[in-house]
This record gives sequence, C-alpha cells and structure tokens, in this order.
Amino acid sequence: MATVDVEKIAQALNLEKRRVQQLVHDGMPREARGQYDPIKCMMFYIRYLQRAIEKKSVPTLDGGFVGERAERVRLLRADADLREMELARERSQLISLSDYERSLADLVRITTARVMAIAPRVAGEVVGETSRVMVQAKIEKACKETLARLARSVNDGGNTDVTACSPAPKRTRFQVTARA
Repeated sequence: MATVDVEKIAQALNLEKRRVQQLVHDGMPREARGQYDPIKCMMFYIRYLQRAIEKKSVPTLDGGFVGERAERVRLLRADADLREMELARERSQLISLSDYERSLADLVRITTARVMAIAPRVAGEVVGETSRVMVQAKIEKACKETLARLARSVNDGGNTDVTACSPAPKRTRFQVTARA
C-alpha cells in the first residue's frame, strides 16, 4: 500500500502532528522518515486506545496514562485530610492563624509592659545604695519576680491586665500615714 506523510496520518487519526510523533516513539509503525502506512498506523492506534480503555485510564499528552483509580485515591486522601483538620479544629486542637497572632501580640504587649515596669519599681530601692553587688542583687530579684509573674499569667490563661504589671508600692519605715 502507498505511504502517506505525517500530516495525512494526523488528519486520519484526528491528532496533532506532534502527537503522531509521540506515538511513533511509543511504537507506532513508520515506513520511512515522515512516511507512514495508514492501515498499520490505524490498527496500532486502535490497539493503543483499547489498552487505555482496559486500564480505565485516559492517555495524557506526554504519552502516559491517568488512571481513574489513582485519581479517586488522591481525591479520597485529600478529603480525609480536610476532614481531619476540621475535626482537630472542632476539638480545639487547631487554632486559626488570626487567633494565634492576637495571642502572640497580647503576650508581647504584656511582656513589654512588665519588663519596662522593672526600672521605676526598683529605682527607689537602689537610690543611695553604694554597693554594686547590692544594686545588682536588687535588680536581679525584681527581674526574677517579673518573670515569675509572667509565667503565672501564662499558666493562668494569660492575664491581659497590664495595670497588674507593677505591684503596689511597698511601705518603708519612713512613710507617714495620716490618722483620722
């Protein structure tokens, strides 16, 4: 039988020329460079499509196959992942990003306020202190108290009352109280 060029084969098989070249790479018979036997090519393409149908898959442009079963498994896994995330959210094991950012901002604000409250609180205690060791000890004690308060506040669910950052001023023996 007479041979035809790639354009005629592509037209007969309802394919693009590039796809015909891919099928040649996959085993489609070719008589010579750019010359094809139409009967042999049609028989090859029929068998090729039958194999694709038997696999319950669709041929892709790159010559592979996308199986229906593989696609269903992928979709089921994605659906299961979404359901697990929803379940975790309902169980309060998952928080939204906005809730996390808001909590983190509150924690930073409280920490900043409490750390900044150390200096005014300790200033009165170190005035007149001549020993560097005593000054350092008082400052360290105030820092540790502040850190302990922060830890309690986090463990108690986050006390967001910034006014509670510094305790009431301590009375010294030099303070005078008014009597009624």
